[in-house]
Amino acid sequence: MGQPRPLTIVHLSDMHLTAADDGSRSEPKLFGRLQGMNAACRKVLATPAVREADLILVTGDVTDRGEPEAWKVFWGAVEAAGLAKKVLVIPGNHDVGCLGFRLPWRSKAYATEGLQRAIDGLRLGNQPTKFPWAVRPDPRLVIFGLNSNNLGEFRWTGAAGGELKYFELERLAGLLHKHRDVPVKIVALHHSPNIPETETAIRRGQKPLGKLERLTLQVPQDQRRALRLLCHAAGVRLVLHGHVHLSEDRRVGGVRIVGACATTEPVPLAESRRTGLKPVLPPRHVRSGRAYQFHRYTIHGDGARVTRQRCTVTV
Repeated sequence: MGQPRPLTIVHLSDMHLTAADDGSRSEPKLFGRLQGMNAACRKVLATPAVREADLILVTGDVTDRGEPEAWKVFWGAVEAAGLAKKVLVIPGNHDVGCLGFRLPWRSKAYATEGLQRAIDGLRLGNQPTKFPWAVRPDPRLVIFGLNSNNLGEFRWTGAAGGELKYFELERLAGLLHKHRDVPVKIVALHHSPNIPETETAIRRGQKPLGKLERLTLQVPQDQRRALRLLCHAAGVRLVLHGHVHLSEDRRVGGVRIVGACATTEPVPLAESRRTGLKPVLPPRHVRSGRAYQFHRYTIHGDGARVTRQRCTVTV
């Protein structure tokens, strides 16, 4: 018998969809808030690179404010593209309403309200809502989904920072053991399990992030170390995340961690070429203008090799 056909996974993240198509993203920008996310989402989902994939994994911030109407925009676009049976989603801090500082005496209420907000949106697409979860769409692959949102704990850095509770990590360890014989294991979460310190970022050719940014964009140090140790021990092939809005691919402690850019945030095409990876679309499509980007992974053969490719959608 020959080798099984390649299996492709598209990685989308941080779409920040709004209830109305003319809505603006909540984060302020120098020249005004970003608009057009809903239209960009529809455009990306309609591209052949996405429609022909075997699985579409979304690592959080599907919506900008967690509104039910924004979730309906997303699931409507998914249905229109014929992808309803291919999508897996984990929630981000915007999906649970963690957009800034919180009142400490309302921590329990925030936790209950935020989680329910995300669960309601996920259920519209028949998604798993008990975390962590494990989904095995192919004999070669299992995806583990984590909810890394800080749902209740008060911090001076605000509510956007991540959180991986002990019991979630413990349950993840059990799921990893249960699926120990699956050749390709992928762990997905919204927050980063590693943001480099200044010297490391410079060595990698990246713009360093400030201390406050690092604190609010990743899970606490002891938790991210525990996650990486679990992944290393279980032979996890990829850890995928969003939240930082940067395309990153690095190895930390023997674990390959890939961060996604914001799928609906356009970037200049000159900047989109800096990764050194060949775009999926032919060169004639990417000569000028702006683009949306996302990653696509291909599992080859019996799972011995996994490759990453940058996809570019022009506007």
